[in-house]
Amino acid sequence: MLSYDMSRRGSLSRYEYLYRRMRDDILSGAIAAGDRLPSKRRLADALGVSLVTVENAYAQLVAEGYVTALERRGYYANELPVPHGVRPHVAASVSPGPTDDGKGPRLLADFSSPATLADSSAANLWERALRQTLSQEPREELFAAQPPQGTLRLRRAIARYLRGSRGVDVDPSRIVVAAGAQAIYAMVARLVGSGGTVAVEDPGYPRVWQTYAACGLNVAFVPTDREGMRVGELSRTGATLVHVMPSHQFPTGCVTSASRRYRLLGWAAEGSGDGDGPARYVVEDDYDCEFRMSGRPIPPLLASDSSGSVIYVNTFSKSLSSALRLAYMVLPAGLAQAWERSLSFLSCTVSVVDQVALARLLESGDYERHVSRYRSQQRALRDRFVSAMGESSLSGIAHAEERDSGLHFVLALPSGDGSPDAERAIARAALEGGVRLAPLCGYAHESRNASRGDGLCRFVMQYDGLEPDCIPQVVEVLARAVRSVGAG
Repeated sequence: MLSYDMSRRGSLSRYEYLYRRMRDDILSGAIAAGDRLPSKRRLADALGVSLVTVENAYAQLVAEGYVTALERRGYYANELPVPHGVRPHVAASVSPGPTDDGKGPRLLADFSSPATLADSSAANLWERALRQTLSQEPREELFAAQPPQGTLRLRRAIARYLRGSRGVDVDPSRIVVAAGAQAIYAMVARLVGSGGTVAVEDPGYPRVWQTYAACGLNVAFVPTDREGMRVGELSRTGATLVHVMPSHQFPTGCVTSASRRYRLLGWAAEGSGDGDGPARYVVEDDYDCEFRMSGRPIPPLLASDSSGSVIYVNTFSKSLSSALRLAYMVLPAGLAQAWERSLSFLSCTVSVVDQVALARLLESGDYERHVSRYRSQQRALRDRFVSAMGESSLSGIAHAEERDSGLHFVLALPSGDGSPDAERAIARAALEGGVRLAPLCGYAHESRNASRGDGLCRFVMQYDGLEPDCIPQVVEVLARAVRSVGAG
């Protein structure tokens, strides 16, 4: 009987984790060609999962050709000869688990990626909203044709939410709803036109520049420091679009200083318009603004934009779940008109049911109450983790930088020279103990832009998926990793 520890699936769904483990066993030969797999019900009972979980995993294996389903006979592993020199692909998101004999590292924590679900209460909140939407909302609203920007009801709810939470008044007609931030980035690229240049932060979020590049824009990487993007270097790029995260930059965690903010808005306002608004635009990516852990929220650039230069972007991925694919942007008046002319033929990529469910959460105040509770929970988790480091051998040498800005901070650890090689060495040592780290240098286009010149190694700690009971073990693994590479 196949045996997999389902508790080690990390952020993956049960069916996807089971599918990947079985796929990898077929590729490695642990499940030999021609072997009959256990019946769906028998495997479900053995693993303690639902029959649907096993059915979905088997269906995916069949669909991809790893397994053959024979009527009334069962499921059999296919022979998959791998050409010489070709290594079977194993997704990096699968956490390294123990081998069947119990040897090998167990993943205690993965700081390299965020949780795909805020927490169980977010799932319950969404489930309840969907049930109420389907049972209480008129079918005429749920199944009627909707505007390409998204349902007016949701756009009005977002506008009210922004007024209360971010202090900005926006016209719902300038809000566009789409399935995730990348869909928004692609729309922005289409609006400004292919062949132009977009400036992005370095280090930065890889999917930002990758999406723009895939849409035909030239990408210029502008270094950041503790005050945010070095706006003075924009002139050399020839960019007409700049993408920034001023309230909580990823991955450095820094907050763009007031002087840099005004210089950035000034740069945009200097552009000369041709009838559709300014020639330069700033994309303000406000992706986890709800989770500032102390002090007042950082005002958005949008609140200070007097020239119609800011495209405001946000999602519900951090507060609810990235799996819901719910994002939106607020366009300046000129670009809203351009969107109407050139992109209004697109259908909204978010289902009406999901839009109405989200509108209900915003209208009722349930969403804000959930965010407040989740923020307090994550603050307590962060404090517990930082406190544990302070009570360990890492005391005085480990520093949690930018810890109050959002759902990640930067962990600075001592090393010989703070080089990318040193960061990677610590990350390898930590992974051997079951802790996956994300070196800051891995987010930089130019590795020198990730260095602060102080001889410290830095790691991006997305702690929202950390299990509280694992904190003591995680801290010990980090301490051993630092010692093992002679860093402390």
